[in-house]
This record gives sequence, structure tokens and C-alpha cells, in this order.
Amino acid sequence: MSKSGKNFDYAAALEKSFARWDFIRENGCSDPFWADGVNMNLVRNHIIFYKQKLSEETTLFLLPEAFYRETPPLVDNDYMARADEIRQNAARSMQKIDEDENLKFVREQSANLTEKQQKQLCIPAILGYAENLRRAISEDDLLTMRRYENPQSYLDSFHSAAQKLRSPENLKKMETVSADDDEEFCEDECVESEQFDTEQTPEIREDFVQLTLF
Repeated sequence: MSKSGKNFDYAAALEKSFARWDFIRENGCSDPFWADGVNMNLVRNHIIFYKQKLSEETTLFLLPEAFYRETPPLVDNDYMARADEIRQNAARSMQKIDEDENLKFVREQSANLTEKQQKQLCIPAILGYAENLRRAISEDDLLTMRRYENPQSYLDSFHSAAQKLRSPENLKKMETVSADDDEEFCEDECVESEQFDTEQTPEIREDFVQLTLF
């Protein structure tokens, strides 16, 4: 049932939104593009909306306890929970990436690749992973650093690329592949683009247009 339906449980939704706001404040969320503050403010809009609907559709004496809870304040859109933890995890990930033998091998071999081979193996993207994290650490970019808290997917991409580079047959095959089929070679390596390009809106998007009116 949509929120416009008469049977929608606004009281339960309000409780859930308060719990969600509290959770993001303490633990953050996994949104790759939007800071926790953006998502907290969007949840706040949900809370305002649910309270308004309850006041319009519910008898005063039947309003839930959550209705009387103070609406959370607006927070800085750039707010990030677990800031120190994210920094520590990013530093550990940076060390693992810098010490990775597969990445070192890819760097060494990249100069010997043709432009076509580099494109097929997503070499620029792979080499950029380490520099993206290094730059994020230097600029204290917590949102980017959070993407690297678990570096295993990046380490896996280094391993996959290195394995392909160690195969002369595979490199030879690349030169015979048409431009339209280039992407088949970089499916495993382009971790960041595959993980993050599909969703570039705040993590909590429900009722976004309607709620931003409040």
C-alpha cells in the first residue's frame, strides 16, 4: 500500500524513521556518494512528513508517543559518523594497497602495454584506486575514505589484472578484439565504476520529491 493509501501505518513509519536517524548519527550509512548528513536530513524530512500526516488523519488522543518526540535538528550535510574510525581504516587500507605485489606488477608492466591493452584491462582505473585513496587521506575526504574501509575488492582487481598480464596468450588476444568487445576484459578490474555508478542519489530516496517541500 502506498503512503497515499488509507491503511498506511504512519505511526510505525515514524518510529522507524526516528530509529534510522539515530542509527545514521552513530554508525553512518554505506551510501557511496552522499555524506551521512545528507541522509540524516532526508530522514528528518520523512519524520516531518509522517508527523503531518498523523496530525491530519489521527485523533488527538490516539497519536503515538513518537509523535511528541522532538523532530531532529538539521545537521551539516557534510557530517560523517565514525570519522576517526574511517580515518584509521583508510590508513590500514592504504598500507595494504601500497604493499600489494600485484599492484606493483601492474604498475611495472603498464608502460609496456599498448593503448588498446590498457583500455581493455582498465589499467588507468586500477592505478587510480591507490591515488584516489591517497588523495582522500591527504584532503580528509571521509566519504571517499569510507569506500576503501574494506579494500578486498580493490586487491582482487589488482590480482585479476596481474593474472591477465602474466598470460602472453591473453595479451595477444586483446589485440584482435574489436572495440565493441573491449569491456569484457575489464569486468573484474573496474571495481569502483561497477559498484558505484548505478546509484548516485541519497541512500534514502523514498518520497524524495514530496518531502523536500517541507
